[in-house]
Amino acid sequence: MLTNEVLPLPHTTAAVQHCVWAGLAALWAGMSLAGNLIAAPAKFQVSDLTLPVALQVGRAQFGWIGIAEWVVTALIILAVFIHLRLPPALLVSAIGIFVIQQLWLQPQLQARSDLIVAGGAAPDSHLHLIYAVLETLKCGLLVLFAALALVRLTKAASVVGGV
Repeated sequence: MLTNEVLPLPHTTAAVQHCVWAGLAALWAGMSLAGNLIAAPAKFQVSDLTLPVALQVGRAQFGWIGIAEWVVTALIILAVFIHLRLPPALLVSAIGIFVIQQLWLQPQLQARSDLIVAGGAAPDSHLHLIYAVLETLKCGLLVLFAALALVRLTKAASVVGGV
Protein backbone atom coordinates (compact mmCIF):
# COMPACT_ATOMS: atom_id res chain seq x y z
CA MET A 1 0.00 0.00 0.00
CA LEU A 2 1.40 3.39 -1.00
CA THR A 3 1.48 6.13 1.61
CA ASN A 4 2.42 9.80 1.50
CA GLU A 5 3.32 10.13 5.15
CA VAL A 6 5.94 12.57 6.24
CA LEU A 7 8.59 10.20 7.55
CA PRO A 8 7.61 8.46 10.76
CA LEU A 9 11.26 8.52 11.77
CA PRO A 10 13.29 6.76 13.07
CA HIS A 11 11.70 3.92 11.07
CA THR A 12 14.75 2.58 9.28
CA THR A 13 13.25 1.92 5.84
CA ALA A 14 11.64 5.35 5.69
CA ALA A 15 14.81 7.02 6.93
CA VAL A 16 16.93 5.24 4.35
CA GLN A 17 14.52 6.16 1.56
CA HIS A 18 14.46 9.78 2.68
CA CYS A 19 18.28 9.79 2.69
CA VAL A 20 18.27 8.41 -0.85
CA TRP A 21 15.74 11.03 -1.95
CA ALA A 22 17.71 13.82 -0.25
CA GLY A 23 20.93 12.67 -1.93
CA LEU A 24 19.29 12.40 -5.34
CA ALA A 25 17.65 15.82 -4.92
CA ALA A 26 20.99 17.41 -3.97
CA LEU A 27 22.73 15.72 -6.91
CA TRP A 28 19.97 16.79 -9.29
CA ALA A 29 20.04 20.38 -8.00
CA GLY A 30 23.82 20.49 -8.48
CA MET A 31 23.58 19.19 -12.05
CA SER A 32 20.84 21.65 -12.92
CA LEU A 33 22.53 24.63 -11.31
CA ALA A 34 25.90 23.93 -12.89
CA GLY A 35 24.72 22.88 -16.33
CA ASN A 36 21.51 24.75 -16.94
CA LEU A 37 21.83 27.95 -14.93
CA ILE A 38 25.59 28.63 -14.93
CA ALA A 39 27.25 26.97 -17.93
CA ALA A 40 24.39 27.52 -20.39
CA PRO A 41 24.43 31.33 -20.29
CA ALA A 42 28.23 31.43 -19.84
CA LYS A 43 28.91 30.08 -23.32
CA PHE A 44 27.19 33.11 -24.83
CA GLN A 45 29.80 35.32 -23.14
CA VAL A 46 32.59 33.79 -25.24
CA SER A 47 33.17 36.21 -28.11
CA ASP A 48 34.88 33.56 -30.30
CA LEU A 49 31.77 31.36 -30.30
CA THR A 50 29.31 32.28 -33.00
CA LEU A 51 25.63 32.10 -32.11
CA PRO A 52 25.03 28.97 -34.24
CA VAL A 53 28.00 27.19 -32.62
CA ALA A 54 26.93 28.24 -29.12
CA LEU A 55 23.42 26.93 -29.86
CA GLN A 56 24.81 23.60 -31.07
CA VAL A 57 26.93 23.31 -27.92
CA GLY A 58 23.85 24.19 -25.87
CA ARG A 59 21.80 21.46 -27.54
CA ALA A 60 24.45 18.88 -26.71
CA GLN A 61 24.76 20.23 -23.17
CA PHE A 62 21.02 20.23 -22.50
CA GLY A 63 20.72 16.81 -24.14
CA TRP A 64 23.27 15.23 -21.80
CA ILE A 65 21.97 17.01 -18.71
CA GLY A 66 18.45 15.92 -19.68
CA ILE A 67 19.60 12.30 -19.83
CA ALA A 68 21.14 12.63 -16.37
CA GLU A 69 17.93 14.19 -15.05
CA TRP A 70 15.84 11.35 -16.52
CA VAL A 71 18.15 8.87 -14.73
CA VAL A 72 17.66 10.68 -11.39
CA THR A 73 13.90 10.76 -11.96
CA ALA A 74 13.92 7.02 -12.72
CA LEU A 75 15.88 6.35 -9.51
CA ILE A 76 13.35 8.34 -7.47
CA ILE A 77 10.51 6.36 -9.07
CA LEU A 78 12.40 3.11 -8.45
CA ALA A 79 12.65 4.05 -4.76
CA VAL A 80 8.86 4.49 -4.73
CA PHE A 81 8.37 0.93 -5.98
CA ILE A 82 11.02 -0.56 -3.69
CA HIS A 83 9.70 1.06 -0.51
CA LEU A 84 6.05 1.59 -1.50
CA ARG A 85 6.15 5.15 -0.22
CA LEU A 86 5.21 8.16 -2.34
CA PRO A 87 7.78 10.95 -2.61
CA PRO A 88 7.02 14.23 -0.81
CA ALA A 89 5.24 17.04 -2.68
CA LEU A 90 8.42 19.12 -3.14
CA LEU A 91 10.06 16.25 -5.01
CA VAL A 92 6.94 15.48 -7.05
CA SER A 93 6.72 19.18 -7.99
CA ALA A 94 10.35 19.19 -9.19
CA ILE A 95 9.67 16.11 -11.31
CA GLY A 96 6.56 17.77 -12.74
CA ILE A 97 8.54 20.86 -13.73
CA PHE A 98 11.22 18.68 -15.32
CA VAL A 99 8.63 16.80 -17.39
CA ILE A 100 7.13 20.11 -18.58
CA GLN A 101 10.61 21.33 -19.54
CA GLN A 102 11.48 18.15 -21.41
CA LEU A 103 8.20 17.49 -23.20
CA TRP A 104 6.94 21.02 -23.87
CA LEU A 105 9.74 23.60 -23.68
CA GLN A 106 12.78 21.69 -24.97
CA PRO A 107 11.21 20.72 -28.31
CA GLN A 108 10.18 24.34 -28.95
CA LEU A 109 13.61 25.67 -27.96
CA GLN A 110 15.30 23.08 -30.17
CA ALA A 111 13.14 24.11 -33.13
CA ARG A 112 14.19 27.74 -32.58
CA SER A 113 17.86 26.80 -32.39
CA ASP A 114 17.53 24.65 -35.53
CA LEU A 115 16.14 27.65 -37.37
CA ILE A 116 19.00 29.91 -36.25
CA VAL A 117 21.70 27.29 -36.94
CA ALA A 118 20.26 26.90 -40.47
CA GLY A 119 20.72 30.65 -40.97
CA GLY A 120 17.16 31.74 -40.35
CA ALA A 121 15.81 34.26 -37.88
CA ALA A 122 13.64 33.06 -35.04
CA PRO A 123 10.75 35.30 -33.95
CA ASP A 124 10.88 36.86 -30.50
CA SER A 125 9.82 34.48 -27.76
CA HIS A 126 9.61 34.25 -24.00
CA LEU A 127 10.46 30.53 -24.02
CA HIS A 128 13.99 31.01 -22.65
CA LEU A 129 12.66 33.17 -19.82
CA ILE A 130 9.98 30.59 -19.01
CA TYR A 131 12.62 27.85 -19.04
CA ALA A 132 14.93 29.85 -16.74
CA VAL A 133 12.11 30.60 -14.29
CA LEU A 134 11.04 26.94 -14.20
CA GLU A 135 14.67 25.81 -13.85
CA THR A 136 15.22 28.20 -10.94
CA LEU A 137 12.00 27.02 -9.29
CA LYS A 138 12.95 23.36 -9.83
CA CYS A 139 16.41 23.89 -8.32
CA GLY A 140 14.90 25.76 -5.38
CA LEU A 141 12.45 22.93 -4.71
CA LEU A 142 15.24 20.34 -4.88
CA VAL A 143 17.55 22.28 -2.55
CA LEU A 144 14.70 22.98 -0.13
CA PHE A 145 13.65 19.32 -0.10
CA ALA A 146 17.22 18.10 0.44
CA ALA A 147 17.82 20.61 3.25
CA LEU A 148 14.52 19.85 5.02
CA ALA A 149 15.08 16.10 4.70
CA LEU A 150 18.58 16.35 6.17
CA VAL A 151 17.40 18.59 9.03
CA ARG A 152 14.60 16.14 9.82
CA LEU A 153 16.95 13.15 9.69
CA THR A 154 19.51 14.94 11.87
CA LYS A 155 16.86 15.81 14.46
CA ALA A 156 15.55 12.22 14.43
CA ALA A 157 19.06 10.84 14.82
CA SER A 158 19.76 13.13 17.76
CA VAL A 159 16.53 12.02 19.48
CA VAL A 160 17.28 8.34 18.87
CA GLY A 161 20.94 8.67 19.77
CA GLY A 162 20.32 10.95 22.74
CA VAL A 163 22.59 13.66 21.33
